[in-house]
Amino acid sequence: MDNITTGLLLTLGTIVIWAIIIRWWRYRRAAKLADKLLAEVIRGKDAFRR
Repeated sequence: MDNITTGLLLTLGTIVIWAIIIRWWRYRRAAKLADKLLAEVIRGKDAFRR
């Protein structure tokens, strides 16, 4: 019984940690894309003013 409980807890812990890492990675990737888009918009506005 103890082996099953330990295995189940390890499995659930691994799944939770994996989900947190994937969420962090997606936010990081989205933030980089947003920064890139913002830089292009600002560059376009500067070009329009001149």
